[in-house]
Amino acid sequence: TLYFILSWGALTRAGAPPGAPPAEEERDLANTPKTLARPLAQRVAGLEDLRAPAGEGPPIPANVIAAAEAALARGETHYTDRPGIPELRSWVAERLLEKWNVSVDPSEVTITCGSTEARYVALTLLAEAGSAVLCPGDSARIRGALHLLGARSVAAIQDDVSLLYLTPDVYRETSIELLQRAEETDWWIVYDLSFAKTAPPFHPAQNPKLARRVVTIDSWSERLAGWRLGWMAGSEMALKLRAGKQAITICSTAVSQWAGLEWVTSRMR
Repeated sequence: TLYFILSWGALTRAGAPPGAPPAEEERDLANTPKTLARPLAQRVAGLEDLRAPAGEGPPIPANVIAAAEAALARGETHYTDRPGIPELRSWVAERLLEKWNVSVDPSEVTITCGSTEARYVALTLLAEAGSAVLCPGDSARIRGALHLLGARSVAAIQDDVSLLYLTPDVYRETSIELLQRAEETDWWIVYDLSFAKTAPPFHPAQNPKLARRVVTIDSWSERLAGWRLGWMAGSEMALKLRAGKQAITICSTAVSQWAGLEWVTSRMR
């Protein structure tokens, strides 16, 4: 029911011209029974209009297309392991260790339908409804999820902050200062790498006092646009995050996962 409400609310507003009158289902909200779904339906109706993504991305490499075709030919057309194929989850765990000396078990990695799904799952499960999410950078990527949750983004520390959302484009000094404050709180921390052009040298989970409260998010959308492939990893809530993803989409598309595995492993050959 939740997935249907979210999908329907977003789709019915997609493409609506600026200033368009409310859709029929929005006008009918006043007549909606007072159930658990009604407040959520009202928040869905208030979402910003969807915008088409800019550009189509670079051409998909021939070896990635061949890997996708091979996966289809051998019958990789069904559900995968719910958190993702083991090979891809292992690659994520190895990359976190190699690049940042951040240790996570492959069982703490969940392959998602892009970084948008990863952000939505992490924010809705970790941020408290009605609370503030501290975002010192651009909050555009999280506003929709927070709106549905009934939370809000703030640029400065407030008493009701429940989660710190960081991206590599935030000044390192600012990030370190906020992470030092996080040591004194029970904030969850989401580190979103999905728009980083290069791998930054810094990672919040390098701090052992915070490591079990840090969820890392990334995606392959920059190079595999349209294949809807990303991941989230780490924290003591990893298994609950996996369950949250499973409740929305069960698992990520099998053929996309095998194509993604070819992409990441071929770069290391």
